[in-house]
Amino acid sequence: MPTCLFCKILFTNSPTVLLMGSIDEEVRRIIHATFSNSITNELPFDELVRLWTLDMQWMDPAIAPQIIDKLCETGWLTNSDGRLSPNRNVIPLYPPFGWSPIIRSLLSPPEFVVKTVEQPQKLIPKGDVKSQIDVVTNQKYPPDWAEASIKPMIAWISEESGLPMKEVVRRAQRKRRALGPVTLWMALSLVAREQGLNMSKITELIGNPS
Repeated sequence: MPTCLFCKILFTNSPTVLLMGSIDEEVRRIIHATFSNSITNELPFDELVRLWTLDMQWMDPAIAPQIIDKLCETGWLTNSDGRLSPNRNVIPLYPPFGWSPIIRSLLSPPEFVVKTVEQPQKLIPKGDVKSQIDVVTNQKYPPDWAEASIKPMIAWISEESGLPMKEVVRRAQRKRRALGPVTLWMALSLVAREQGLNMSKITELIGNPS
């Protein structure tokens, strides 16, 4: 069974040396864990501090603002009038089960550098050009077939349960953190069932994959 880096540090007596790649991965993991549950992909400064310190219990309240400032200074996060979002060029990295961030690596993150990889050009015979275009344009890559149902689900659960929409999202986030790789709409379904709501309506809101 693979062991996460945090567990290696916790249960190994020998010191662990964090390579640049490891620090880069730590930053990308905390960005994924923080913003993957956000509907707008941005969070107010105070809410991000509360998420890291109270909800996730990853760090002390005094440390979180320092890490946020460092990530903004090095280009990983952007701060727009107190609302934080990841740099649009960052590729988030899904954290392994049971992962916790290594605080000292987040206090000294590397500068974010956009890496451009030049792809070698492939010569296509003239007769194959049309068929190549047809193959590309006919393909669809939806990130999640039920993604469009998330906002209606939040609004309906809030209306039926009496919970504020922000609380509905927060409860769904807690379920995702507890269960691991679970989609947001699935976590919202669990919140609805927990509130004793009509699950047939949830099924109707989610719809079917086309």
